[in-house]
Amino acid sequence: MFILPSKAYVHREYPLKDVYKAIGADKKLMEASKNIKKIYIEYVFNQKNTNLEVKSVKEIHFYKIELSDFHVPEDFILALDKKDKFQVVFIITCEDLEKDMTAPKRINGEEVAKAKYIQSEWMKIGDDVEIPVADTLDELYCFLYGAFNEYKPFKGETLENYIARSNELRKLDYQISKTSMAIQNERQSKKRIEYNHNLNEYKERRSYLLNPRRTENAEIIESVEGYLSGEHKEG
Repeated sequence: MFILPSKAYVHREYPLKDVYKAIGADKKLMEASKNIKKIYIEYVFNQKNTNLEVKSVKEIHFYKIELSDFHVPEDFILALDKKDKFQVVFIITCEDLEKDMTAPKRINGEEVAKAKYIQSEWMKIGDDVEIPVADTLDELYCFLYGAFNEYKPFKGETLENYIARSNELRKLDYQISKTSMAIQNERQSKKRIEYNHNLNEYKERRSYLLNPRRTENAEIIESVEGYLSGEHKEG
């Protein structure tokens, strides 16, 4: 999906049996991922080979996983992602198609708190886009994460703020849809007034979060904690 610089190219194959051992895979996990043909560490982005400033994102690792069919072994990917202590983008390929997926992490010592995966659709290999000029690895990962996200990062937005804001927007979209349906089905006028009040609040908050001039990092950053700790659930 992305046109990545050759100076970050690694293309080192890892024997699947060694990966299974490293992630502590049991028989169930090995059976569920038996359609994996090959796995590579494809690219590594760090300060040394990019000359980008390092903030919260220290490195970005790209893994390429070749499959024999279109079943994506998500449990295997989750286990491998948890083992890697840096931000990871997975490039999944099957035949002449690929899809990319990632989930941002927050790392405290050995503990890795990870958000829900966002992924692209299957697309033709070679339908790639160039990555933009960035000043930091955080900005670069923001772009990569945003490529799969309906809501894009604002210029200069921090990674944590972007995760929190896009997470809240998705929750608001769900609430707006749910409340609109409740209004249509509700016959009691008192309840309809209450639902309309809630709906207007959701819409106002959504508009606020979509306006880069009004949104301040400090005002929504707290909501990232639940998202990265896995407490957030869609719908």
